[in-house]
Amino acid sequence: MTGPKHSVSVIIPAYFEENTINSVVQKCIPFASEVIVINDGSSDDTSLNAELAGAKVIEMVENQGVVRAIQRGLLEASGDIIVTLDADGQHDPSEIPLLIQPIIDNRAELVVGKRPTFPYFSERILTKLTNLRVPCKDASSGFRAVKNNIAKKMKLTGECLCGIFILEAAKHGASITSVPISIHEREGPRRIQTNHLKQFFIVLKTVLLFKKDI
Repeated sequence: MTGPKHSVSVIIPAYFEENTINSVVQKCIPFASEVIVINDGSSDDTSLNAELAGAKVIEMVENQGVVRAIQRGLLEASGDIIVTLDADGQHDPSEIPLLIQPIIDNRAELVVGKRPTFPYFSERILTKLTNLRVPCKDASSGFRAVKNNIAKKMKLTGECLCGIFILEAAKHGASITSVPISIHEREGPRRIQTNHLKQFFIVLKTVLLFKKDI
């Protein structure tokens, strides 16, 4: 599905997702050269269930948040294309080929999955703010595909990845597009919490100081 010249690493940050991680990993495996789960300090069976499903597990002894977890995953990934998605089952791994196709076709170096709706009004605001520098349709989506050479340069900061992931990629010269994706509502509360108020000021500062490193 990815073609003979492209390898795909899927990285999944996980925090207390023992009930969903096995299924998510299994659904990713047909579309990936490797699946890496970053256990962000979970003390349940998240790691065990991920390993049983066939993932490589990276352990973070203490909970450090999704930004640090994704950073670690980007460094560990060896694929030509790196895909990020959530551990809670919201994203459909069967859409990975759709997400990576623009990269395979050399039409983009970062592809963001555009969700049908924004769960939070703050995500709409962060998307509008990001658009002041980089055109994007969904700055808060966790389902993305990025070329390895871009990912290795990215220095991610903030309370979450909203806006920052796109701005960082653009800073390093990435061409960016989006594709529509589906979303499956998770059961129960979100495990990975975000502070969009703090993130607003972080994205605002990044937008104001934005300069491409090329």
